[in-house]
Amino acid sequence: MPHRLWIERIADVMTRPGGAIFLVACLIVVPGAPGQSARPSVDVRSGAAGITLPDGQRFVVPKEKGQVGISQAQVAADGTAGWFVEYNVDTVSFPISGMLVLWRAGKVIQRFQSEQVFYSWAFYAGGKQVAYHDGPLHGETASHCELHDVTTGRVIDKWDGDLDADSKPVWTAGLTH
Repeated sequence: MPHRLWIERIADVMTRPGGAIFLVACLIVVPGAPGQSARPSVDVRSGAAGITLPDGQRFVVPKEKGQVGISQAQVAADGTAGWFVEYNVDTVSFPISGMLVLWRAGKVIQRFQSEQVFYSWAFYAGGKQVAYHDGPLHGETASHCELHDVTTGRVIDKWDGDLDADSKPVWTAGLTH
């Protein structure tokens, strides 16, 4: 439909009682409407990350060496996806999260490894940065958290402390024990 006709239709709807509310509701619930950004989804069921783009295109990200599963998959506002890679270790009866993988536009763009165990992670700054919390499997006395640039992997900030404290850095807000 030509642009001019859309403007005429919108003007017609706006002049009716409740028209403005109807248009706002349409923008909220219609996928791909102006002002919305469609994001990929991550399927964790197969043990490998399956990425489905809004247009239906699907990618299966090859497993890392020793990978038995993934957990805590998230997608940032810019479409960057990430997840923890889980591994089996001899000393525990459950998989542990030993790597954070970030994916964008068809490829893995970053891998962050922990010498211990990842507890939680979150995108920050609209997907431009990523924060994570890692530490020992048992007996953590202070939370170790890091903030990294997604594109370069560079460390922006590090913090050790109590995630329940009011004095924690703002970028740790999405992290948990």
